[in-house]
Amino acid sequence: MKKIVLSFFLLTTITAVSQEKKIKFGVQAGLNYSNLRGYTIPSIYAPVYDESAAFAYLIGFNAEYQLKDKLSLRAELSYERKTQKADNIIELRQNFDDPPQTYQFTSKKHYDYIVLPIMIKYAFTNKDSFYVNGGPFVGFLLQSKITNDLDVPNFNADDLDTTNDNKSTDFGLSFGIGKDISLNDKNSISVEIRDNLGLSNTSKIDVWNGGTVKTNSLNLLVSYSF
Repeated sequence: MKKIVLSFFLLTTITAVSQEKKIKFGVQAGLNYSNLRGYTIPSIYAPVYDESAAFAYLIGFNAEYQLKDKLSLRAELSYERKTQKADNIIELRQNFDDPPQTYQFTSKKHYDYIVLPIMIKYAFTNKDSFYVNGGPFVGFLLQSKITNDLDVPNFNADDLDTTNDNKSTDFGLSFGIGKDISLNDKNSISVEIRDNLGLSNTSKIDVWNGGTVKTNSLNLLVSYSF
């Protein structure tokens, strides 16, 4: 991963020096609405466990190289957290002779990635344009964990590190639509909605009903280019 990141820096730096007028850099941040797919939860758990998508965030930078009049190549490097939440119901006894008590709580699966998408971007006009882009992405897992908000006296509910249960890389396809807004001759902002569809099984361990774990996230991105 370090070699890929270093190569990205070197490539964009060299290109910027040799093609100063054709490349621009930017920083970006946004919301991430993500979910996991590829498996089904056994029906026996349905009354006490229900998964759904959740919001998280991403932040990073980008470089865009103008290929033709309305066509450009865009590369990004971002830190992205992909999160899925679950509503849980559990019964616990404070003491052996006490009747069980029912508790409801929320758990979350967090996956922290360094994500590198490389996309072709097409602008519909030459200035302040709507655009579409798309291309492959690769993600490098930094860590994963499960957190929860269970609050029960005398009961330990620590976070669970699941990094070793997941593969170190993820890959898939990204597709987005957005709009560029010029601030002046050199600076602009863009707003984009993007879908990232993971294509690889990210789990090292067996999955419910023989399924797989594939990522899927919807981004709302704001980028500032200079």
